[in-house]
Amino acid sequence: MKTLKGLFQVKGTYIGIAAAILFQVIFFSVWLTAYHDVEKRAGNLSIGLVNEDANKDMQFAEQLKQAVPFRIKEYSDLEQAAGELNERAVHMIIQIPADFSTSLQAGKTPSIDYWINQATASATKTMMLQTAQEVSRELNQQFFSIQKTAMSSGITQAIAQMPLDPPIAHLIGNETVSAIGSLDSEPAETVVHKTNNVEEFSANLVPLMVIISSFVGAMVMIMQINEAATSIRSLHPKWSLFWSRQIINLAVAFLLPLLTISLMKLFGINSQESFAMIYLFQSVLFLAFLTFAQVFVFLFGNLGMVFNILALSLQLVTSGVLVSRELLSNSYQEAAAFLPATYGADGYFAIIFGGGSGILTESIRPLLIITVLAFGLAAGVTALKRDGEKAVITEKIIESL
Repeated sequence: MKTLKGLFQVKGTYIGIAAAILFQVIFFSVWLTAYHDVEKRAGNLSIGLVNEDANKDMQFAEQLKQAVPFRIKEYSDLEQAAGELNERAVHMIIQIPADFSTSLQAGKTPSIDYWINQATASATKTMMLQTAQEVSRELNQQFFSIQKTAMSSGITQAIAQMPLDPPIAHLIGNETVSAIGSLDSEPAETVVHKTNNVEEFSANLVPLMVIISSFVGAMVMIMQINEAATSIRSLHPKWSLFWSRQIINLAVAFLLPLLTISLMKLFGINSQESFAMIYLFQSVLFLAFLTFAQVFVFLFGNLGMVFNILALSLQLVTSGVLVSRELLSNSYQEAAAFLPATYGADGYFAIIFGGGSGILTESIRPLLIITVLAFGLAAGVTALKRDGEKAVITEKIIESL
């Protein structure tokens, strides 16, 4: 009992209990508000339509708008649509082949081709596949109805023009009903093409896994280095400690990718980019996580852990790995632009699945901006501190509470 009382006399015990409570509160609050009414924002997703069929009387675009809750973007050719699919400007392409109507009228089985980009959020891929099946079902019902009506009308008109005895007319009528009944209820075939596809299921987990491991690792590392720096701050000038911490950050950021790449190879995860590009991207990503996490620790000391827990939850929700960012509310979409995990997810989709060749380069630029801004904030906080003493800014914040 005396030992138990001793533990509760130590500040760290309360911080540990508070952390367990805050993890629950923050994760529930962020995740459940972020994903609330996601299905009602399905209209933010886009589907591309490439209608190559010469028969413009068949209003495929109008039929699609009635069948799905998504935006419909029409393209003149598949190549242009495929480019936007790679860039995730659209989430699926529906291609109507040039011979669709003529094949349908000739009693053949034409195909409706669906192109789904696998380098996107897991929920979105599933949603698009289900949509492809639903669209095919809806269109087939309409085509089947058109075929029945056309055949029935044609035969009825032909019989009416013939001078037939009632028994013969009745016999032909029965044969007509039988012929209509033999029509294929699914006159069009569904063909799904998965672009940027990776067969290994575990590869789908890599973007999320890298984000979690990198940011949590950065968060814990920053906290521990802060503890070490606090213990020796009376012995060293503040700027000497600051630059020493940044050197450690840089060293770890440029050594860790070697482990990341090695683990990917060890577990058979193939990549679509060169070793040098993956190494550079992971280095910049981890450095961005480190500098981002250290800002809160520089500002609030151990209390900065609370903000890092919040940042972790926000980044997992808004990264676009589980659910496309377009399905989130506007506030979460706006927050995503300021969080490094957003660009980390985009980059690792390109690394694992492929896609646009410039995605990695485009993702590195905002990561560097976040790194520079976070570094500048940490340096500004350091400038307000006195050597060997707690940060003046932290004391003022605590006093004002």
